[in-house]
Amino acid sequence: MKYLLSVDGGGTKTEFCISDMQGKMLKSFFVGSSNYKSVGADKVYKHFNQGLEKIKKAFSVGIEDIAYSVWGISGCDSKNDYDIIEEQIVKLGFQRQQMYLCNDGVLAFYAQAYEPGIVIISGTGSIIIGVDKNGNVRRCGGWGYNISDIGSGYWIGNEALKQTLLYCDGCCEYSPLYDKVREYFNGKDFEELPYIITEVVDYYQVAKVASLVVELSKEKEGTAKEILKNGAHILARMTKEMYDKLEFNSSMKLNFVFSGGVLKNPVYEAILKEELDKKLPLINVKFSTQENPPAYGGIKLAQRILDRGDNNET
Repeated sequence: MKYLLSVDGGGTKTEFCISDMQGKMLKSFFVGSSNYKSVGADKVYKHFNQGLEKIKKAFSVGIEDIAYSVWGISGCDSKNDYDIIEEQIVKLGFQRQQMYLCNDGVLAFYAQAYEPGIVIISGTGSIIIGVDKNGNVRRCGGWGYNISDIGSGYWIGNEALKQTLLYCDGCCEYSPLYDKVREYFNGKDFEELPYIITEVVDYYQVAKVASLVVELSKEKEGTAKEILKNGAHILARMTKEMYDKLEFNSSMKLNFVFSGGVLKNPVYEAILKEELDKKLPLINVKFSTQENPPAYGGIKLAQRILDRGDNNET
């Protein structure tokens, strides 16, 4: 019996999902991070090997029993990234024609839809990924939270902190958002708050501030809504750029997938749709929010590649 393997590799954990050839997911196993930029290539290899060992122990399935595998790995961006990660997979015993390596965002698209289309991801970070009718993948953004990832949870939180610091310095009018930020960081007053904010080094903590912005925007609070609108505006511009790169047009039936914790909020989703409507013809666009797990997207993509018969390339 042959199987399909989907690997969803993140910065904190990696999911190994095995299915039969019909795409029925049998079981998932979890191991540590597969982002080599965080843990190093040797540790990634170790975690990959652990995932395969768990599958072998549970199902007596070896690499020779895997008809095809899809590896969606966080931090897989440049050619150098692909080379380093592919090397670890090949060392496990996989043949190159037995695997497809991609950014983990591609799995988010296939988890909910088929090509052609675009997935807009806004979680802690952000990225736009487009897939044309032939399965070719392009990307826009997602170059790192400190210099890119506009419209993401981190970016929204960071914008809120910038505005709060301006208020602390007496450079803008009061907004209820600033008190929400002060309470979030347990600041005694606005004189103490800057010293607390400037010591924050955990970008996940900054990204959590986005929830304060979203909640206040429901009450149509001006500063919060403006931050979300600015983020959505840039995401829409990037989506338009992707639309043009892939030579999409209004006569094509397209799938747009919203993915990530921030875009699962109906307030931000509605603002983004408004911005997209200003820039793109949406008459044949079907919108959906990612609900299925990314690992499921990897299984669907593996089936798609085998059906197309183009499993001779990574």
